[in-house]
Amino acid sequence: MKILLTNDDGFDAPGINVLRERLLDDNHEVYVMAPATNQSGTSQSIHMGGGMAVREIDENFFACAGSPADCVMTAIHGGVFERPDILLSGINRGPNLGLDILYSGTCGAARQGVLMGIPSAALSVMWPGDEIIGSEDDADYEAMADFAAKNLKALAALANVAKKGLMPKEKCVFPNVNGMAQSKPYKGAKFAGVSFREYLGDKVVLKNLGGGQYERSFTGGRVHSAAREYSDYEACVEGYAAVSRLYAEPSAAPTLDGIEFKV
Repeated sequence: MKILLTNDDGFDAPGINVLRERLLDDNHEVYVMAPATNQSGTSQSIHMGGGMAVREIDENFFACAGSPADCVMTAIHGGVFERPDILLSGINRGPNLGLDILYSGTCGAARQGVLMGIPSAALSVMWPGDEIIGSEDDADYEAMADFAAKNLKALAALANVAKKGLMPKEKCVFPNVNGMAQSKPYKGAKFAGVSFREYLGDKVVLKNLGGGQYERSFTGGRVHSAAREYSDYEACVEGYAAVSRLYAEPSAAPTLDGIEFKV
């Protein structure tokens, strides 16, 4: 298969490189267009200004000075690669569960992929205690890399993509896969709902530098996960690869009776 890889941790992050090597071992044609610097938390943002640097790292391997969604757009429209059969975004250092999905550049890239007609999946790992940043040991990504390599056709089948810019009959969808950071295989895979994540103790400080100038710093707190149904978080901590099918398109909530508008 022709496989496009991107991420939000940057082109030199261990997760994407472990995944690349695993897919090359299976003789796939692997293309990489990944951010030149860490773009965690950039969601599906895109650069709409002037030039953006793109640097060749290795054969079929480029670093792009933009967001993960920029990387996808550059790879698909830039003419450096053939059109891929599937896009894999990750493997992210840290989970993308529940509300994390809203902020995740990893998920933003997969969302961009299906909207551009490419079956896409987001891949992330978490450490015990739900640490956002775990170790840098390559072995921590091996289970997820192996899972992705063995299930490319299944992941592609779980996606629903736009075709030639036309709205599909069913809404665009991409699979979001999470698992523990480990080298041994997962117990299996389970479809799961999306948890609710509460970020406790996040701290923002504005330091007054004088002259109307301020410096903002952010420190993340701990995360609490809850769920209305069997969730991605539960599947992960039980030792499974948690697979959730996510809408790539915005979805309107039901209307409410008794609401009147003034004109």
